[in-house]
Amino acid sequence: MKRILATVLALMMMVGCASVSAEESYDIVFIPKGVADFWSIVAAGFEQAAKDAGMDCRVIYPTKEEAAVQVDLLYDVINSQPDAIVLSPVNADPLVAPSQTAMEENIPVILVDTLIGTDDYVNAYMTDNVAAGAMAAEEMARLMNYEGAVHLFAGSPASTANVDRLKGFEEYMAANCPKIKVLGTLYSEADINLCTTQTVDVLSANPDLKAIFAVDEVRTSGCGTALIQQGRGDDIILGGFDANNDTVALMEEGVVNFLTVQQPFQMGYLAFGAALETLKGNQPEHSIVDTGCTVVLRENMNEEEMQKLLFPLNYICLLYTSPSPRDVEES
Repeated sequence: MKRILATVLALMMMVGCASVSAEESYDIVFIPKGVADFWSIVAAGFEQAAKDAGMDCRVIYPTKEEAAVQVDLLYDVINSQPDAIVLSPVNADPLVAPSQTAMEENIPVILVDTLIGTDDYVNAYMTDNVAAGAMAAEEMARLMNYEGAVHLFAGSPASTANVDRLKGFEEYMAANCPKIKVLGTLYSEADINLCTTQTVDVLSANPDLKAIFAVDEVRTSGCGTALIQQGRGDDIILGGFDANNDTVALMEEGVVNFLTVQQPFQMGYLAFGAALETLKGNQPEHSIVDTGCTVVLRENMNEEEMQKLLFPLNYICLLYTSPSPRDVEES
């Protein structure tokens, strides 16, 4: 965690020192995948980087977390002729064509959280989701005492982030835990109520179920709600993904056993910085940058380092109590 905060501090200095004059200001737009709390934190990092550079920026949320909706939105943004676009694709393939169009029109595309199906982007800032899934599986296996049945819950089979987390989880279990049986995976897209209903059905159909792995914050909340409704919060192990007020509250209540937590603020901050550097003629090397993740346990969630991961905006704001390089220069 200290290394990650140090990295953000270094980036703050880089972006602040790279601040632009009014004549050089750029129009950089962020299009999130959806409206969940996770994207608000990514947007906060993006907006803070813009502020540190002395610039305005735009964040445009899709009306639904659906590929077709995001494709239309991306084309609308391209038609507005921004200088650069930061994009979190809903899934890989549908966003290829509009990303290609943007790049062909000399509008650099920076990706966060999820890749598209081609290399038509400058670079990407995201979690290594296969590794994150394996980390979750390792903790889940420990809590299950390396035996029993676990069921998986995900958003969409078209989401590369979901697919990779499931892959990492299942591959770890297959390679290391012969006595743990993965019963299957159910998908509920952006419908938290459907996830809750599915969880209730799985509990009814599998009386010996020992654990549940939820691959994102929507699934964590949906599964947790079902466990509370069924009075099973004490006897079913629930491993979740991502931190927001709801998922953290479920962990405080003893329903969620652990959360695999990403670095959304860092994703947004780094992505804006990459877009700005590209526009200034310092395009970074084409790469996929792993922004890291951590498994936070119920037992250690109140430790300061874990609180920084669970509530990043409460702590990141402390980094901005000193004047930025631009403020010092203008004073």
